[in-house]
Amino acid sequence: MLTVSLSGVKFKAPIGLYPQEAFTQNDIEINISVSMPAIIEELPLIDYTILHQFAMEAVQEPTALLETIVQRIVHKIEYVYPGSKMTVAVRKLHPPMQGQVDYSEVRWES
Repeated sequence: MLTVSLSGVKFKAPIGLYPQEAFTQNDIEINISVSMPAIIEELPLIDYTILHQFAMEAVQEPTALLETIVQRIVHKIEYVYPGSKMTVAVRKLHPPMQGQVDYSEVRWES
């Protein structure tokens, strides 16, 4: 099994339930791991620059939910790397809540 991962990919993005979040934007962190069956002599190519592009595209459009960002990324990975296993985690750093919250996270694992 070959796994390629991106960790701590950060963006400022118009993501959130509250209208002001589209203007103030939030700090978003994305972690992606994609795994495919492989033998060492013939490793498949899982291009991490493509995974980064998927993450970047997913956060550009204003969105209320982190789940929507996860869906966008997962669908693209499934299309380009069919049959792969993956983990996609999207975090909103310091979400606008009472008290100190480091992040909220939505994660998909297959």
